[in-house]
Amino acid sequence: EVFSPHRYWRKVESGELIPVVTRDARGEVIGHVALEREPGAPIAERGEAVVLPSYRGRHLLERMTERLTDEATKLGLVGIYAEPVTTHTFSQRNDERAGMPTCAILLGAAPETSHSKDLPVPTAGQRQSFLLTFRFLEAGRACEIVAPPAYRDVMTATYGRLGVGVSLRESGTPTETRSMTSVMVNPWGYGRIRFEMIGSNASIELSQAVSDVSGLGARAVQLSAHVDDPGLPLLVESARRQGFFYCGLAPAFSEGRDLLLMQHVIEPLDINELQLFTDQTKELAAFIERDRQSAQSLR
Repeated sequence: EVFSPHRYWRKVESGELIPVVTRDARGEVIGHVALEREPGAPIAERGEAVVLPSYRGRHLLERMTERLTDEATKLGLVGIYAEPVTTHTFSQRNDERAGMPTCAILLGAAPETSHSKDLPVPTAGQRQSFLLTFRFLEAGRACEIVAPPAYRDVMTATYGRLGVGVSLRESGTPTETRSMTSVMVNPWGYGRIRFEMIGSNASIELSQAVSDVSGLGARAVQLSAHVDDPGLPLLVESARRQGFFYCGLAPAFSEGRDLLLMQHVIEPLDINELQLFTDQTKELAAFIERDRQSAQSLR
């Protein structure tokens, strides 16, 4: 949208795009960053960050990010997220300074060729991956989750970094027989399976959904479900037997409700090649790799 002025300004005027622009003394644009939100959504994505090379190293991106956070708070948004690349750590460093911990690692979310042509690419030869970072804008948030035993510690640790108080609900059984699901595959070959409600037929429903996204050309698949769904442990158990493994959390991504994310990567992908900045992100990557190996042993 940045390259289409008419479309860009339509989004600005509709409130879908909230930009911060920095100019030099002559009025020339030297930096840009923006929040993009779906109509009525309680969260917004921070992205489209650009600072001219001659002005880098002057903390312009950090100052623009702070201004965006102030604007998001004034608008009453619940939170801000970003999806920094893993071919380098520049964006990740800004997220760390902005108080946005890593909540998930989206493995293989984009084709191998979707990277900057001006920088070295340590992840060349495999599909590209992104992080999901997030910040709640209000303190004192609390939530109740049904945490599958294998993921209880990593989920509560992530919530702790987000400043969210967590209460654990006892694992139960699905309240419905039939699941409610949706599937899609984007142009990058990244499939998404959403369980809006988990029923006792979750294993059968997941198998069909995997078949559907595979038929649509998915090379990597994300599975999501609400963290407070009583059937979550059942779904996770079924998913791990079908090759899915931990991805992370997507806070407030479902009309304000939090999602647990799992993932399945069809093509070979070496997680050790990802460029990661914080120790917390590296620890999450190590957990994900252990869970991937564990899930593969169940098949």
